[in-house]
Amino acid sequence: MKLGKKIHQLRKLSGMTQEQLAEKLDVSRQTVSKWESETTVPDLESMVRICRMFHISLDELLLKEEAVAEQNEKITLEDLVEINLHNRRMTLLLVSGLIFHMVSALGIIFVTALEDITASIEYMLYRYIAVGSYAYMPVNFARFRIPSIGAGVLGILLCLLYVMKNRSGKR
Repeated sequence: MKLGKKIHQLRKLSGMTQEQLAEKLDVSRQTVSKWESETTVPDLESMVRICRMFHISLDELLLKEEAVAEQNEKITLEDLVEINLHNRRMTLLLVSGLIFHMVSALGIIFVTALEDITASIEYMLYRYIAVGSYAYMPVNFARFRIPSIGAGVLGILLCLLYVMKNRSGKR
């Protein structure tokens, strides 16, 4: 696209008239009209003002679209920041999944140990039971395992989410 057409397109996209653009650039309306009709070319100072006004680079204003597209293929600082943020989120997802796995395993180990200890204490108190003053109240250890199992399931879900997001990110 030629320079005049780019200026015309930028002006139209911003909703300005030639007169409003001319006011902002400290030139006459006829000058803007000549630029857009490609009768004349803006001076360097006017081009810099146009770029600042429309938040574009001189390259985008002056170069052909193929050259701008080639420049857009390069990784920018914003791209690197976005990639870094994505990697941090993915690492947090994986680490939290692994932590939930560890909490689940430790919880199940603890409840199993508690069940074994309780069984051995019951055996030791057998004689006391025989005397008759001990009331036997069995403990339901399955309900103590539920939070550990829940943490394990949550850990598995987080790790699966990590794997799925990693696969979709590589495509």
